[in-house]
Amino acid sequence: MRDSVIIVGGGPAGLMAANVLEKHHIPYLILEKNDQLAKKLLLTGGKRCNVTNERSVAGFIEDLNMPHRKFLYHALTSFGPKEIKQFLKDRGLNLLLEEGYKYFPETHKSLSVLEALLKDLDQNKIMYQSSVKAIKKLNDGYVVMTKNQDYHASYVIVATGSNAYPTTGSSGDGIVFANHLGIKTIPFSPAETYLLSSQVKQKFKHLQGVSIQGTTLKMDGIKQLFHGDLLFTHQGLSGPVVLHASEHVYPLLEKGSIHVRISLTSIPIQDYDQSIANLLDENKTIVQSLESFTSKRLASTIIEHLHLKKNYLKELSKKELIDLKNMMYAFPIEIDSMPSIEHAFVNKGGIAIEELDQSSMEVKSSSGLYFIGEITDLQGPIGGYNLTIAFSTGHLAGESIAKKYNTG
Repeated sequence: MRDSVIIVGGGPAGLMAANVLEKHHIPYLILEKNDQLAKKLLLTGGKRCNVTNERSVAGFIEDLNMPHRKFLYHALTSFGPKEIKQFLKDRGLNLLLEEGYKYFPETHKSLSVLEALLKDLDQNKIMYQSSVKAIKKLNDGYVVMTKNQDYHASYVIVATGSNAYPTTGSSGDGIVFANHLGIKTIPFSPAETYLLSSQVKQKFKHLQGVSIQGTTLKMDGIKQLFHGDLLFTHQGLSGPVVLHASEHVYPLLEKGSIHVRISLTSIPIQDYDQSIANLLDENKTIVQSLESFTSKRLASTIIEHLHLKKNYLKELSKKELIDLKNMMYAFPIEIDSMPSIEHAFVNKGGIAIEELDQSSMEVKSSSGLYFIGEITDLQGPIGGYNLTIAFSTGHLAGESIAKKYNTG
């Protein structure tokens, strides 16, 4: 297959690149290690798939917690959230806006996204159960080696993902290929995952299964506030707000355990004092008073945590009332660790960004070789950011090859 393209990995990034090549009538072959495509995509968003979001390109980039986030400017301006929505609509899939900025397929099924990605592709150009063992550079292109066959191509796109969720086949193979080719890589670390807490496991195990809607989370050493729903688990904390904040946790934990502080109520703090004043007039017990802000189990936990011995709210001192408010809006939880990188939904790390041309995703030192999607050191928070990055970088690589192919 000289003068053609090999795409290693049939996830969202690889499939988007294939769509571009198909549009330009460029011969390609997708090598997929599993017996089905995009297994991780199918699990995304509780199998509903948060495809992209409503953020502008500038806002999208600003939301990313990476020193090199502006690297994505070219990719996003070429094919960002707006273009992704149109791409799917052109293939019969409309999206629904939720929570003011998240887009999901109107079918509420991630399978619909995969079907849209496959709509224009030739199934004969997909080789399943074709795990790539190595990629070698030749004078006139590359050889991509699998167990059963070697493939020669002028261009290679590596879209193997990180090693998050290895049961889906995403085992970070691209790192191995890069290392053999002398391309710099960054070790993977968990970026979107739940948090582990011995304190919750031992002292607050009665809170397992308790959820808080619309909480605010703050962590030591980070100025940013995080908002969303939270869930107490048997091991610690989970839920959207935790997944969003977790990308900041790994470097902090390298210095020791940290504390996160969470609000136990969705009632705005500016309304608290008046609400408490009303409850004092009504001669409510402490438990009854706190239950108007949060759940009974959380109310009892606050009382126990503060060692309050009195029964009625009006019996509390001014200091105790202040402590009560602080616990309601900044309840401290000690975080000891994070799950291993294999259990994270998204990982940081991968191909070092300085190795790649931001206008094409091509390796600067190896013409014709591209790395796209989660195998690169590009990631974002929950909310459709990571799928957008996968689609955007995949599209950029495909267009780069098309330009070379048609002018070469």
